[in-house]
Amino acid sequence: MQKIWKLRTPDKALQNILAHELNISPVTAGLLVNRNITTPDAARNFLKPSLSQMHDTNLLPDIDKAAWRIQKALKNKEKVLIFSDYDADGLTALAVLKAAFNMLGLKHEHYLPHRLKEGYGLNLNFVKYAHQAGINLVVTLDCGISNFKEIEELKRLGIDTVVVDHHQPQDGKLPCAVAVVDPKRQDSKYPYSELAGVGLSYKLACHLLNDVLEDQLDLVSIGTVADVVPLLDENRIIVKEGLKKLNSSPHIGIKAILDVAGVKKELTTEHIGYIIGPRLNACGRIDSSEQALSLLICSLESEAQELAKQLHAKNLQRQRIESEIIEEALQLAQNTDFSKNRVIVLHKDNWHKGVLGIVASKIADRFYRPTVVISWENELGKGSARSSANFHLFEGLLKCAEHLQGFGGHKHAAGLSILRNDIDGFRESINKVAFETLSAQDLIPALNVDLELKLADFDLDLVAQINMLAPFGQDNPKPLFASYGLEVRSKPLLQKKDTLKFWVSCGKFTYPAVGFRMGEYADLVSSSKAVDLVYRLSIDTWQGNNQLQLEIEDIKPS
Repeated sequence: MQKIWKLRTPDKALQNILAHELNISPVTAGLLVNRNITTPDAARNFLKPSLSQMHDTNLLPDIDKAAWRIQKALKNKEKVLIFSDYDADGLTALAVLKAAFNMLGLKHEHYLPHRLKEGYGLNLNFVKYAHQAGINLVVTLDCGISNFKEIEELKRLGIDTVVVDHHQPQDGKLPCAVAVVDPKRQDSKYPYSELAGVGLSYKLACHLLNDVLEDQLDLVSIGTVADVVPLLDENRIIVKEGLKKLNSSPHIGIKAILDVAGVKKELTTEHIGYIIGPRLNACGRIDSSEQALSLLICSLESEAQELAKQLHAKNLQRQRIESEIIEEALQLAQNTDFSKNRVIVLHKDNWHKGVLGIVASKIADRFYRPTVVISWENELGKGSARSSANFHLFEGLLKCAEHLQGFGGHKHAAGLSILRNDIDGFRESINKVAFETLSAQDLIPALNVDLELKLADFDLDLVAQINMLAPFGQDNPKPLFASYGLEVRSKPLLQKKDTLKFWVSCGKFTYPAVGFRMGEYADLVSSSKAVDLVYRLSIDTWQGNNQLQLEIEDIKPS
């Protein structure tokens, strides 16, 4: 699909001030301005994030109530249970709080719901289990904010609940828990609302122990990146510091994952997103997530290696299942009347529920439209939704609530349950919302290009300065640049994995341009004397070359 290039133009005055005050390249200064970092102090904090910049835990709503209730359980030797989500965010959140409880000397047990059998969040079967097990206190992680019925039933049975969740409260309502630690509460005074579930678990652990718990930051960074929250503010600090820990002395289980995957390079957020996160998630997608938790908390290298091999095998199984469903979903999506549907709604009997979110994400990326993928089991459907630009999924689903049995999530991702008879009404309703909020322009893929560069601007120091903006991820993507009228100096080569490579020149300087999975553009390059490119600047370190190269994002004939 043809992409729109949106070239940003940073405020020149601000760009010059930052370049002068911080002694950085105007290019780097322009990148900061494009990220709404417009003062020297804010720029210094962004380029050199540190744990000293973290916000005071006392500002979190109900944090003192939560700590008081947990300390009471410790003093009275009550039975405590931590209930957490089964994904990488929930698993790391659970591992971090378990470590904190162990340091406190608080005996506890945990409960991970089975994604396929129980679904997301608390359920009445769990309530029954907690009552029969004599639990006095339940602490929920990465869930709980919308479990009104279950928490009310726990209270009726004499069981207190502390909710630690980062999801949006529905209509501002809160469950009847002893404490609800959620920075998205309407009354929250916490300066940053976008922490992942593991980020909140970490903040609670720090509050309980009055410590920064640097040893846990590798796990906190993994859950933060895997949950695709914005890598700004505290999340940026967490991931920056967490990557240091991952590259020096990670938890034994994480080291085992990397060993089995054959990773030997310095780790970045991409390694978390494409290697560590998927392996932790694979367990819960296929079966129980207990193996993944065991890996995160184990202390024996031999046990970690065996568990890592099991997770690797589960991930391969997940990939096979996912590939089959994506192929079927693509066929259904291609039959969609896009003139009447700005949201793609796909459904089929007995699709594996564990991979629906990934499938929805792939379809949304392919067609650049919000996508809902539903699997039917008899008359009940369970679904996952992923968004495209400018469509807030949670708010959209809120307007379609009459057609749903339940839902939850945030701007970019959501889950839902629906009866088969309601599918047509839901499709009509969600598309009505989309037609009101999305323009035709919103449905064309866009590349937000940071700056136009000349090849004469390139040098290794510039790449080093650009990398000061790392860690890259949600809301802080790798910078994209555009160059126009570049002379094609070589025939395009097709390398492994459909990689396109050719050389471009401005007359004075010549550099290699590489397009991963862009073999389809070979004919365009062959027939063009000059091209316009959108790209990322990187260094090719193959065989110690340290050669500057352009990693192509899009190509147009000049």
